[in-house]
Amino acid sequence: MNEDNLPYLMRGRKKVETTSTALISSSKYLNDYRIREWVTTQCLKRNGTDVPPTYGIPMLIEAVREVQDQDRIEELFKEARRTWPELDRWFDDRYISTLRRDDMKSCPEGSIGGIWYKQLSGANMEVDIIPGFEPKTSFEYFFLRGVQIHDFMHILGGGGFDGLGEVIPAFLKYGNLFRWLSPELAGLLNVQNTLLTIPMFMRTPLHYPELWMRMWELAERGMNVGRTSDALFLHRYEDYLDLPLAEARVKFGVRNAETIDTARESAFWSETAPELMAAE
Repeated sequence: MNEDNLPYLMRGRKKVETTSTALISSSKYLNDYRIREWVTTQCLKRNGTDVPPTYGIPMLIEAVREVQDQDRIEELFKEARRTWPELDRWFDDRYISTLRRDDMKSCPEGSIGGIWYKQLSGANMEVDIIPGFEPKTSFEYFFLRGVQIHDFMHILGGGGFDGLGEVIPAFLKYGNLFRWLSPELAGLLNVQNTLLTIPMFMRTPLHYPELWMRMWELAERGMNVGRTSDALFLHRYEDYLDLPLAEARVKFGVRNAETIDTARESAFWSETAPELMAAE
């Protein structure tokens, strides 16, 4: 067809020849069928109780690990370590937590350990989100510690342990990593975070428009905490479980954070409540 006869927005496409018998593009993420399935489903689905919201995450983690350029990540970490002594020492120490839920049983109420213990025991959960492993590279260590401190980011950043509460630590991670690391490295370290979080911002206005502005407010809060705070991935929070929340935020350089209750919004968003009840 003559391009002059095409709609204006369809003009300028270049035809690319290939001998491939499978879908292929210049995007390694688009090329992976597991990531395509995850993004399509998570962007367009409704929420509900028939399938756990975390059900596809193990498959996503596996896919992301296979497509990521881990050698490039190692190079970028080496560059960062040359000019950042604290980061260099953090990698040399390679601290891995062995904390268990009952280790926090005696933590005072209102302390970061007490808050976490109350959440875990109430949900009948243990500390480990994924099975532990021995990291062999800087990237694997960074990933493992990110998993181990995720709930601390909820507590310190102010995000609830529910669906919408996940928005705050997710955007805190964006703000913090892009504040303290190079854009390329921060982007590579946020691939999984992006694939987990951004689809929420597509399916919410499609199915739950009542929550659209609230989600953006939570994202802005998380981003602001992340980009104004110290490098939060470097701290050994497990050594300070008895600290009251306000003191812990000061101790670890967490700025502009306040605890936000998103329980009622999350109940509506997860379709466990038939309507969005007004806040009392």
